[in-house]
Amino acid sequence: MTSLNTTISIVVVTFTLALAIPAVAQDNPPEPTANSNQNQKIELIDPGKIYNDKKPYDWVGKSVTLKNALVQDTNNNGNFWVGSDDHHRLLIVKPENDANLQAMRVHKGDIVTVSGVVHPASEYMAGKTSAEKGSMNDAEHSSGVFLLVDSINIASSTQH
Repeated sequence: MTSLNTTISIVVVTFTLALAIPAVAQDNPPEPTANSNQNQKIELIDPGKIYNDKKPYDWVGKSVTLKNALVQDTNNNGNFWVGSDDHHRLLIVKPENDANLQAMRVHKGDIVTVSGVVHPASEYMAGKTSAEKGSMNDAEHSSGVFLLVDSINIASSTQH
């Protein structure tokens, strides 16, 4: 009976190890969950990854850095658009309570690096941010999202 118990124990341990090894030795890391991905900053060179996405709302809540983005247009209140043209762009909104960011002025043609969190564009959000209703409406009907920034760096300015 002892020999049978030993054989069964060896089979069970071998089977358990065989199941565990592929999970430990896999080459591809597991897909991040929505919650783990929201704390990681995603670096992009092309804002089109967001505004051309078939599901731009999947970007909502994600922390993003757009590196060397072209300022496509500006608004009177200091917010601006990055992208390639009037139909392919992302609204960049400065927080109302950050005087340093509010004081920064970018110009069409500037190259900027911006960091912040993606939010859904809506009339409600226009009232909660420094975005003009018209701009937020444009964002809502183009990409459907905007970037609320916490950092702006002007890498190259058209103003001398």
